[in-house]
Amino acid sequence: MLHVLTIAAAAASATWCGVAHAADRNGIVNAAVVRPNTLIKTEDLDFGTLLSGPGGGTVTINPLTNARSATGGTTLVGNNGRRAVFQGTGGVLLILISGSTSVTLTRAGGGAPPMTASLVRAASTSGGGIALLGSTLLPSGVQTYYIGGTMTVPANQPPGDYSGTFTLTVNYL
Repeated sequence: MLHVLTIAAAAASATWCGVAHAADRNGIVNAAVVRPNTLIKTEDLDFGTLLSGPGGGTVTINPLTNARSATGGTTLVGNNGRRAVFQGTGGVLLILISGSTSVTLTRAGGGAPPMTASLVRAASTSGGGIALLGSTLLPSGVQTYYIGGTMTVPANQPPGDYSGTFTLTVNYL
């Protein structure tokens, strides 16, 4: 009789159990494979948000420290400026770095005088090698290149979004 009660209790409890639910979702996986002697931009140069006063001034982004500063009648707003960052791999004996030394920034939609920025380059040899006069001797691993500069802001520069284009050239030897 004990076996009959156990079977009856098990059968009754099975009818009270809820149905188990499961869910599946797909994820996305990305990878970028680059060939040797490749240069990739990871950050754009951005002088940030600023106010132009009656005396004009400058905004500087230090390529080594990423620090932003202003002079004259230019006032920094927020802390959103940053240096440009590029990364490259390649070269056996020498990497030569060159490119634009200045850039002209024009306002979207026009109607304002352009602004000019002088550019400064710096390189990191954390991937290996010796930095020497705009080049890297005996490079290895990933090399990082930083671009900063000083933008001249005319007095009472009209508000708007200003942009320009510059070039960084890395020759792998």
